Amino acid sequence: MNDSSLQQIHFELSKQLEIYILEILKTFGKYMKTETYSFLENMYNYSEIIQIQDYGSINGMANNKHIYLPLTAKNVFETFKEMPGYGMWKDHVLYDKYTLLVNNNTFFDYVFHVFISGYTSQDYYEDLLLHEALHFCGSGGANALQEGINELLTRKVALKYNFRTNGCAYSKEVSLALRLEQLWGEDMLYKLAFAKTNEIPIILEKNIGKEAAILYTNFLTLVEEEFQKVYYQHIDSYDGIKGIWKKCANYQKISYQKAYEYLETTSLIKKKK
Repeated sequence: MNDSSLQQIHFELSKQLEIYILEILKTFGKYMKTETYSFLENMYNYSEIIQIQDYGSINGMANNKHIYLPLTAKNVFETFKEMPGYGMWKDHVLYDKYTLLVNNNTFFDYVFHVFISGYTSQDYYEDLLLHEALHFCGSGGANALQEGINELLTRKVALKYNFRTNGCAYSKEVSLALRLEQLWGEDMLYKLAFAKTNEIPIILEKNIGKEAAILYTNFLTLVEEEFQKVYYQHIDSYDGIKGIWKKCANYQKISYQKAYEYLETTSLIKKKK
């Protein structure tokens, strides 16, 4: 990838980001903090937001100033191109409108899709962009549960506006988020999505009750313990081709059984009362 092609990719991603942010504002603006909404509403230079850099990971990242996309993806796709079978199934898909929101796609499924359909690094960046745009707009990602909520919102926006996303990120955590949505409703889930981690128990106690705040805190602890132990503590080793496979394998090992059991048991006790 020469400088001119990278600049073109950056230009196209910036145009797409503008579309994403405008629609995210329409869909979730009322749940955002006032200062965040005002900042996004008055934004005009989207190209400064996207940074394509080599930071030792194949993951996308975002904060309230920038969206970071991995330059190292270039090396991965250059290696893929040399392998037999690359791009032999151009029309391969991971989901349709009926299966985007809830599916069992994993990183293994995504890597297979990337390889068999002949992805470029730009395709990969475009798959990451919507998820990271939601983070940039204030949707939380400080822990596994918030990542699951953010990804659920990503899929809902993609489904509503026919936007591109990979449909594989944080599938196990999306299931956790859906369970909370079933418990407390969509409106409450959106409030939690755009709240800081330490604000969430306060919001739940104010809107639902102290039991809900305690339930969330304990549920989050069980989820995060599993996520950190099995997957996230190894994140610095998920670079390059070998890193991709390690990332896939570790994610597959995650089991949130204890968290689900706690949630179900607590919910049953609450119903009996």
